Amino acid sequence: MNAGRWSFDQPDRFVVGTIGAPGEREFYFQVRQGSQLISLATEKSQAAALADRISTIIREIKKNAPLTSISASPADSAPLELPLDSEFTIGAIGIAFDPAELEIEITLRGESLSEGDDEDFDDLNSPIVEVHLDLSLALAFVARTQALVSAGRPLCPFCTAPIDPKGHLCPRANGYRR
Repeated sequence: MNAGRWSFDQPDRFVVGTIGAPGEREFYFQVRQGSQLISLATEKSQAAALADRISTIIREIKKNAPLTSISASPADSAPLELPLDSEFTIGAIGIAFDPAELEIEITLRGESLSEGDDEDFDDLNSPIVEVHLDLSLALAFVARTQALVSAGRPLCPFCTAPIDPKGHLCPRANGYRR
C-alpha cells in the first residue's frame, strides 16, 4: 500500500491553528498552495519545537550572512480554513535548510500505518507532506506559532502546571486550589 504524498514548492499559506478552548485545544498544521489545501493534526509541543528550530535557523542565517535581508510576510491571523479534515496525525518532523535556494524544507511524516513496532517508520506506509518555505514565510510562521502557543492557559507560579479557568489543585500548596 502506498500512502499519500504531498509536495508544496511555493505555498501561499503555512500556519498552525487550533480548535477548542485553552486546555482542550486541538492543534493543526495547514498548508495551502493555489487550490490545494491540506490539514494535519499535530501536538502543541511539535508546533512549538518546529517554530523554535526555524527561529534558530533564521538567527544563524542572519549571523553568518548579515547582508541577507529577511522580513516576515504580512501577519496571517486568519482562522484555519474549513472544512477542517485532517489527512493524518504527524508522527515525525524533519527540517533542513537549502542555502542555494534560501529555503527551509520541512517534511511532515504521518504516524506509521504498518502494524508492529512504533519506531519503524516504513516510507511506503507513512504519508508525507513536503513544504518548501522562503525565509519570509518561515519567519511569519514562527511569529504566529509562538503567539498561539503562548496564548494557552497560564502556568501556576508554584508548580508550573497549567491553570484551568476554575483553578487547579497545586501539589506544591498541599492540594489547595490556586
